[in-house]
Amino acid sequence: MAHVLVTGGTGFLGQHLVAALRKRGDRVRTFARGERPAALPAEVEHRRGDVRDPAAVAAAFEGVDAAIHLVSNFRSAASDGDAHAINVQGSEHVLRAAQRARVARLVHCSTIGVHGSVLEVPAHEGTPFNPGDVYQRTKLAAERRVLQFQRDTGLPISVVRPISMLGPGDRRMLKLFRMIQRGRFVLLGDGRANFQPAYVDDVVQGFLLCLDRDEAIGEAFIVGGEEYLPLRELALRIAEHLAVAPPWIRLPLAPFALAAGFCEWLCAPFGIEPPLHRRRLSFFRNERAFRVDKARRVLGFAPQVSLDQALARTIRWYQEAGWL
Repeated sequence: MAHVLVTGGTGFLGQHLVAALRKRGDRVRTFARGERPAALPAEVEHRRGDVRDPAAVAAAFEGVDAAIHLVSNFRSAASDGDAHAINVQGSEHVLRAAQRARVARLVHCSTIGVHGSVLEVPAHEGTPFNPGDVYQRTKLAAERRVLQFQRDTGLPISVVRPISMLGPGDRRMLKLFRMIQRGRFVLLGDGRANFQPAYVDDVVQGFLLCLDRDEAIGEAFIVGGEEYLPLRELALRIAEHLAVAPPWIRLPLAPFALAAGFCEWLCAPFGIEPPLHRRRLSFFRNERAFRVDKARRVLGFAPQVSLDQALARTIRWYQEAGWL
């Protein structure tokens, strides 16, 4: 039984990782800025702190055997400084604390966003990086620093680039499901860009394999489901599972992109989230299709949940929770 720290362990992915670690008998400690969530099991220790505070990070690492670092700044309105402080400098604090604590394994959560709108379909770990916004740029900088630290120090580190997730507890994809259910989904552009949803349990499997397998050390892995499809077809598939009329409204993307740029310019001096921003529009135009061959070959990774199963399970949970 290992004692595992999960930074960001109270978020969507974090909660599922905590549950999986507990299920296999590990002791778990979470580290996050917020107070202890009511849903966090009593057996899980919670440390409140900010990843930008090196002393708080160091304290969180005391006495643990391994760690999974999930904390990141995903806010679309984040300044370059905030994104760098959390995604890059925060990861540096985690690396230093992990080294001092002599952890047996550190798994760093990156993102498929380091590939941006991918330059080949399907993309893989060796596909050229193509970050398109401050989040993706700072996550790429953090990943590069993490892997360089591993080479320089020998600390046993792995990197996971999760494919876009959905599943129980997720709220990011919930907006899409709600709009389709209510007949309000508007497809901007031609909808030909591929999208690849991954059920959260498959992503969790990838993290646990990186935590356990020596073959993962010093490597980066894309993990998630293997099915990708054009966005317009994904919207139709979701409508089928919801038993509602298929989306039919389609508008050109270019005017919305111009409006988004103006909104960002207007809101930036006040530090507020723009009602429309270019990153949100990337959902309609970015090409996101990946293969998980490396994780299969090196780690024995095997996705278990098909796209249709993922959609059905997610919808059922949304309905049971009263979100749909």
